[in-house]
Amino acid sequence: MKSNWLEKATKFSFLGLALLPFLKENINSILIIICAVLTLVYNIKKKEKRRLNSKLWILTLPFWMFLLHELLSGDYNFDSVLLHLPFLIFPLIFAFKPSYINHKFKIKSLFVFQISVLLQCFFYVIFFLANNSISKFFYTQNNIPFFREYVSENYLFEIHPTYFSSFLLVSFTISVFSLLKYKRIVFALINIAIMVFFIFLFSSRIIILTLLLSIVFAIIYLIIQKGLKQSFLILLAGVLLLTILVYPQREVIGKRFKEIKTEVNKPIVGDYYNSTNTRMAILKCSFKALKLTPFFGFGDKLQEELNNCYKQNNDSDFYLKHTFNTHNYYIYLVTYGGWVFFSFFIFYLFCLFRKINHSELALALFVQFLIINLTENYFSRHYGIVLFTYLISMFIFIKKKITD
Repeated sequence: MKSNWLEKATKFSFLGLALLPFLKENINSILIIICAVLTLVYNIKKKEKRRLNSKLWILTLPFWMFLLHELLSGDYNFDSVLLHLPFLIFPLIFAFKPSYINHKFKIKSLFVFQISVLLQCFFYVIFFLANNSISKFFYTQNNIPFFREYVSENYLFEIHPTYFSSFLLVSFTISVFSLLKYKRIVFALINIAIMVFFIFLFSSRIIILTLLLSIVFAIIYLIIQKGLKQSFLILLAGVLLLTILVYPQREVIGKRFKEIKTEVNKPIVGDYYNSTNTRMAILKCSFKALKLTPFFGFGDKLQEELNNCYKQNNDSDFYLKHTFNTHNYYIYLVTYGGWVFFSFFIFYLFCLFRKINHSELALALFVQFLIINLTENYFSRHYGIVLFTYLISMFIFIKKKITD
């Protein structure tokens, strides 16, 4: 009876990990701890003989990188170490998982994740319409969708628009692969439509570009698998659906991308700044920091280095109102920890690629994360680190067996 209770509790805790889009950071952290404790209890109770092998040391490498950097550099900023703890926790949780956390359970977990994203979208809409008229649904303010700005700043808890958009993108991708394999076809079609709609509504440019690239590769994959003739009707329906979803938001999307053309060369002066010229200021200062990077990087003084650069090169105190990091995780790695630090992380990514190449879905998600990191420090926030380590660890340690 007790072992049955432990099994049920452990299963619920693993499913709880998939509720990430629906939870505040602290609640999500509590669920991760509960899952880790129950996994430990299972292994003690069953007397499972499992060891920390070289594979696990490699899969947890980013955590050790940040820990050793803090110790060797003398910064001793353990907030940074705690932030990167999921790089350690998730590989361990899934490496020591109970036997009943199998491929079928992984499929169920991905479905729970998708339902969580859908519910969060639904609650965002309810929350928005409870406080605003429906006419403001596609309204833009300073080239930023009003819906995106309102729910991001006023909802019960904050998820940065780009990070929530990444949840949408992951859910979209899961449904695309379900559709290609003729699984949950009705749900996949509905979910794809809703995810695309909200991706354009939140209008995060890197997510939209990644979505479009994903669609292109999905089309190529479909044609290779089915042939051009068999794929024609699906492609036609897809184009029509995309047109219907995008058309109501054409003004929102147009302004977001038009801003790049009109604002890219305009300097930041006083309170005149936007997402485009701010990005350019960040990029220029990030490259300057890159050229001046010490052997161990700037460490915890990186933000101070960037702020000094913003101050010297712009007639504005915009950098005091918000924290503007490198907005490129690869530049961040070099400037934070040096080129050796960066090289270790590239080695880590290469090892991950080799471990997940058995799954086309895992590879697609992996590449999407790499693209997002070109314009975001995606692995420097809780939601980004947790989503990545959760999904990748699950695909590495849970593989489909012939009997599944």
